[in-house]
Amino acid sequence: MEFGGYAGEILFVDLSKGSFWKEKTDNLDLKRFIGGYSINCRLAYDLIHPAVDPLSPENAIIVGAGPMVGTSAPVSSKISLMTKYPMTGTITNGSVGGLFGLQMKWAGYDHIVVTGRAKNPVYIKILDDDIEICEATLLWGKDVFETTDMLWEKYGGDSGVMAIGKAGEKMVYTTIALVEKMSSIGKGGLGAVMGSKNLKALVVKGTKGVKVQDPERLQKLTLEFHHTVKADPNHQFLIDMGTMAGFDAWAKVQGFSTKNWTEKLPVEEAYRLYGPDIYEKRIRYRRISCPTCPVGCKDHVKLRIGPDSGLETFVSSFYGRVENWAARCRVGSYELNVKCQDFANRTGLCTHSITALIDWAVDLYKKGIITKEDTGGLELSWDFETTWVLINQIAEKEGLGKILGKGYLGAIEEIGRGCEEYAVHVKGIETLYDPRLNRLSSAEFAQVTNPRGGHPAIGVTTNYMTRDRPAHEFQKWCEKTGVSEEAIKRIFPNQNYFNVGKLTKYAEDWWGALSNSIGLGCGGHRVEKFLGAQLFSDLFTAVTGIETTPSELRVWGERAFNLCKVLNVRAGFSRKDDKFPPHWFEPIWVEGKEIKLEDYFRNPLNSQDCERLLDDYYEERGWDLKKGIPTKETLKRLKLDDVIPGIG
Repeated sequence: MEFGGYAGEILFVDLSKGSFWKEKTDNLDLKRFIGGYSINCRLAYDLIHPAVDPLSPENAIIVGAGPMVGTSAPVSSKISLMTKYPMTGTITNGSVGGLFGLQMKWAGYDHIVVTGRAKNPVYIKILDDDIEICEATLLWGKDVFETTDMLWEKYGGDSGVMAIGKAGEKMVYTTIALVEKMSSIGKGGLGAVMGSKNLKALVVKGTKGVKVQDPERLQKLTLEFHHTVKADPNHQFLIDMGTMAGFDAWAKVQGFSTKNWTEKLPVEEAYRLYGPDIYEKRIRYRRISCPTCPVGCKDHVKLRIGPDSGLETFVSSFYGRVENWAARCRVGSYELNVKCQDFANRTGLCTHSITALIDWAVDLYKKGIITKEDTGGLELSWDFETTWVLINQIAEKEGLGKILGKGYLGAIEEIGRGCEEYAVHVKGIETLYDPRLNRLSSAEFAQVTNPRGGHPAIGVTTNYMTRDRPAHEFQKWCEKTGVSEEAIKRIFPNQNYFNVGKLTKYAEDWWGALSNSIGLGCGGHRVEKFLGAQLFSDLFTAVTGIETTPSELRVWGERAFNLCKVLNVRAGFSRKDDKFPPHWFEPIWVEGKEIKLEDYFRNPLNSQDCERLLDDYYEERGWDLKKGIPTKETLKRLKLDDVIPGIG
């Protein structure tokens, strides 16, 4: 095709018919949709009916790799995946790094679209032009690690593999898929969607490479980036410790919410059981990075003591797993933490979702809303024993676990008895960050506005997990990422304040949409500080040959985000679903004191204040304030006239 960076073809696979075909990528309008997430949205608008049952053959799984993926550009291994999720009913995106995207591009495909349902278990093999829907009886019933190892043995350890575990086969809603045994994708039930299609895995390997328009310029930019990263005084520390490098800030400054978001995990307990020194001495084994990432956030951990000594597993962003099992479930040690995480990895359960649901279930039990009659005689508590029983039940769709495995919305409907009052979620997805501990910054606010639900990664700016930085530092982020002067004046009405609603719009367009469209960058602050709009623009031009500017890139991101919103407006979502969890407006107990919700600058916030910030967010987006959806004028401005019928 005319541009560099694109493999040139979209692969369609119909499992019901056992057939596949290819279409040219440039049949799509690359002037409007530049790849990855944005083309996924365009394909989803045409292929996923808003009322489709997520577990029906008609639902589609759309995998996309942007034009930077498969090149030497820094931090460029991310793929995006879109489907309709059973846990929430949303049609939204997930993203993940690893080998899969590179091999997919090298095999010749920018996107893979899977529809239908196979009669028997299958996996999809893609080896350049050798494409086959393969019988997977021997893989069905195997865990994620076993499945991946078997496919690697057959096709080579450098193959990209996306696989589900036994919980996905059973169509448990709280499931994900794992890429190369480590990186999770598809929170909200991708595992169940694949299971409903009798699709155990995809394996891909390519030899074609990716054309780059200006390889010399790309090499120069890439080397300069790596030199900048390596010159940072914290570089080696970040490599050695991974996300655990932030433990002190998380444990002391922000803190871990516990007991269903009512208390903060005591700092002393966090350090005594999970401090960095214990991590280093007892479980850290090897650090792992995605291809082209100079830092890395992934862990290969191995137990050195205890009855499960020798057990090894893989974890993406280990700090998060500490919070899940330590604060949510209070399992009591790193050894038990790793044992639970290994079980979740192998069965394909989403750690975020199941630990939040277990935390909620224990709270319901303590309040008498559910009883031993509901639990099969099990006395629920925040401990390892309760957690181990319930994660096994969730994976097997048995007992109380069968109910929890439906996610918040399904469990609320089945349990009733006012249990929804204590469920902390947005659109059926658990929140990750507590704004009472963190203050209401962009990552926390984006949990409300994300079309996907309570997952915050698309709202990251430099204020992520920070305290007491001056407003001008965030203004620098806006300038660095191509936000216009006019918008900066609206976001920062004075030098000591930013409007989080208005700021979040630009964070979402940048990390949630643009980054996932071109396949460049990572939402984590570990590398975010080294990336900016001019570098994005220069790298994009070097790879594709398409001359662009930072402001043009931002419009591409905004267009993609609005299209994703339209997908969900068609499915019935609106302002009524961008709902702040009521728990945020109740105090949380920290060392015997009540801490209430504040903005980043310590101004108190109530529900009315937050609704006004939501108005500001919609206004900055050019959306209808009452409905919380894009207006016709905004869609026309973004050259999305053809999807205006989607907003009614």
